Amino acid sequence: MNKTDNILSKVGDLNFKRRVLKMLDYLAISDSDKVLDAGCGEGFYTMVFQELFNCEISAVDSDISILERAAKWLKNNGRVNIKQGDICELTYPDNYFDKVVCSEVLEHINDDTKATSELYRVTKPGGVLAVTVPNSNYPALWDPLNKIRQFLGLGHFNPKSEVWGGIWAYDHKRLYSPQEIRSLLEKAGFVVDKVEVLTHYGLPFNHLVLVLGKRFYTKLPVSESVKGAMEKFAWNERSNESQTIFPKVISSVFNVFKKVDELNNRDFDLKDSAMAISVKARKPL
Repeated sequence: MNKTDNILSKVGDLNFKRRVLKMLDYLAISDSDKVLDAGCGEGFYTMVFQELFNCEISAVDSDISILERAAKWLKNNGRVNIKQGDICELTYPDNYFDKVVCSEVLEHINDDTKATSELYRVTKPGGVLAVTVPNSNYPALWDPLNKIRQFLGLGHFNPKSEVWGGIWAYDHKRLYSPQEIRSLLEKAGFVVDKVEVLTHYGLPFNHLVLVLGKRFYTKLPVSESVKGAMEKFAWNERSNESQTIFPKVISSVFNVFKKVDELNNRDFDLKDSAMAISVKARKPL
């Protein structure tokens, strides 16, 4: 197992894992690069970059509480600068970053046009922007309830509901089609080199299974070994209770997820339903 596989070994959301691998492929980070994690959340991308490359990383998010969680997981080695900020009003100079990642962020922002214009401003000429957004053409099995509601013309469930929100959960303002995200980035000035759709196959109610699983290990009085078995940031921690029943159950369920996910090891047509859209763009020289 190489280091990247090791870092991703406890990622339970296999759609997220595919997004991380795709962003790494698009960015092709070098140790000398200045990298921006725009809308970093808990800092998983930043952690991956920090572990794999000797580059300078800036991590920005508007939520101070989530940045505090990010600081918990990131090494204090002087190469990572965590900052609270709005990606619509970044404080960095023009043409500052060689590489920028903005993964599952634009759908949360009221003014995504302003946000992409700011990302363009801070990217160096020739620099790369890697983006993922949720696909408006998502597979019915992933979120049957919202799919049925939308088919009936009832719209979707409240996006602020972590359980019923489904694909809209975590307060998504919008979903995107491949053409919509391409047009948004081109309007900002980027040249779009690649657009792909990721992850068609998944278990029924995949999102709901993941949400309930997270609630299980974070809110129930289970042992630290159970929590460690499901915490993606704890990839380098090995529990001495790995043979107890709960980690075995978790591992068995995860193996089913992985078996189904193997069907996604192919390129899909942009017209195919999929969970995410990934884009590689660059700022012209």
